[in-house]
Amino acid sequence: MALSSAFEIKEFNAAALAAGYAAFDAVFSNPCYEATIINESNVAVYISVDGTTNNFRVGAGKSVRLSTLPRHNTLTLGEYLFSKGSQLYIKQVTAAGIGIIVLNASMTR
Repeated sequence: MALSSAFEIKEFNAAALAAGYAAFDAVFSNPCYEATIINESNVAVYISVDGTTNNFRVGAGKSVRLSTLPRHNTLTLGEYLFSKGSQLYIKQVTAAGIGIIVLNASMTR
């Protein structure tokens, strides 16, 4: 099934990290089937799917594939990781940093 956007790339500047969660770029424009977070910054970050819970910690210079999250199913879309309109959140572990954190998301399967 091909969607209007095969991939989405979202970025967050590590200099803007704070103690509270901030939106990780814009919401997903389509259902997301696979996603990887690549931390190209010099600090560790927490990633959240609800804006309150620390779901993933991504160390400086590390990446995490978000394949361990529960999957959702619908009759028309099949199995997917994040629904259209979902938002991820990000915050610092200890301090803001230098560099960017990237989310590569695949909208097709």
